[in-house]
Amino acid sequence: MKRGALATRAAPRRLAALAMTVLLPLSAQAQAEIAGEWWTPGFAARVRIEPCGDALCGRIVWLWDEAAGPQALIGRRVVDGMRAAQAGRWAGGSLHDPEDGRSYKGSLQLQTSGALRLEGCFGPFCRSQVWQRVDAARCPPTASR
Repeated sequence: MKRGALATRAAPRRLAALAMTVLLPLSAQAQAEIAGEWWTPGFAARVRIEPCGDALCGRIVWLWDEAAGPQALIGRRVVDGMRAAQAGRWAGGSLHDPEDGRSYKGSLQLQTSGALRLEGCFGPFCRSQVWQRVDAARCPPTASR
């Protein structure tokens, strides 16, 4: 085998290795951008977003009025399998609505204001919500469950 042919075959492997060393830290950095606790609209619930494998997931950690919904909602996963799609955007996962019991194809978008916009779609029909980051100085994190 000629030396040039060997170098040509090795180049794609080196490029892939270089891409992985660049992309893996970006993925971890992207996860850190939205990891933490978020208020749902109306401060009805608090959701903790954190890494789950190579994706991001979120679960309910606090409810304003536990009598309004069963205690079983605490710990319920409502964001599942979101992966970084581009800077400030996560997609490829699902969003679960505890009110109607359905899961929707979803995406997350970090807004310039620091809010988090969620969009869930079922076929051609989509809904969105905007969540606000919990201010840990004013409202300490909830206990881990």
